Parts: sequence; structure tokens; C-alpha cells
Amino acid sequence: MSIHVRNFAVVQLPVKNLEVSIKWYRDVLGIPFTFEFSPGDNEAWLNVGGVGLGLIRCPEVPRLDFTDMAGQAQPILSLQVDRIHEVYEELKSKGIEVGEMTYKRGGGYSFRFRDPDGHLNHLWGGWPSAEDEERNA
Repeated sequence: MSIHVRNFAVVQLPVKNLEVSIKWYRDVLGIPFTFEFSPGDNEAWLNVGGVGLGLIRCPEVPRLDFTDMAGQAQPILSLQVDRIHEVYEELKSKGIEVGEMTYKRGGGYSFRFRDPDGHLNHLWGGWPSAEDEERNA
């Protein structure tokens, strides 16, 4: 038999204040619940395109990003969104501190921000169109 991993099933994030994190991921980023959440629970389960996002209440929340060889902070979690420029402006209008919108040839638009626990997150707008590539040549 040969092992074949098909997909991610679950990504779990440690959080200090579960209710604040639920508001962030559900209300700000629009990620729906997978399972019903009841106040007082120590975990909440959301659904990101069929992959579970577990927000797990923890007494200590470790830093979940790292620095690459060039000295740049890199996120563990990257999420894909539609209409990335609109999402960027919406988050800024809500007072959320977002990093610079960047464009990588062949890779498209993206930007970074931190969630309420300080986890570095990355939003990606999907693969670039021919027009995006031409505009950013």
C-alpha cells in the first residue's frame, strides 16, 4: 500500500480569548462555523473551504510565525480571498493594521496582518490574470 495524503483536514490555532478570536475570524474575515459554538466552550471550529480551522483556548499562546533567511517575518497561515483589493481597503477602513499590498510575478497580490493574538496572517488574491501580469511587468 502507498500512502496518499489528499488534503489538509484541520489547522488549529492557539488563542487567548476565544470569543475575540471568533469575532475576528468569523465576523471580520467571514469564515463560517463548522460546528455550533456555545459560550464557555474551549474551542470553536470554523470551515475554510472544507478545511477545519480550530480556534483553541490556551493559557499560553506561542508565536506562530518565523523569520526567513532574508530576515523577513513569514506567516504560518495563508488564506485565499476574492477581490483582494476590496478586502484590503475594507480591513483598513475597520482600523485593522495591514501590511503593504505586494505583487509577485506569477504569484499575484497579497498582504499581511496580525490577528488579535498576534499571529501573522497572509491574505492572497489567487493566481494572477494576464492583465495583472502585464500591469505589473
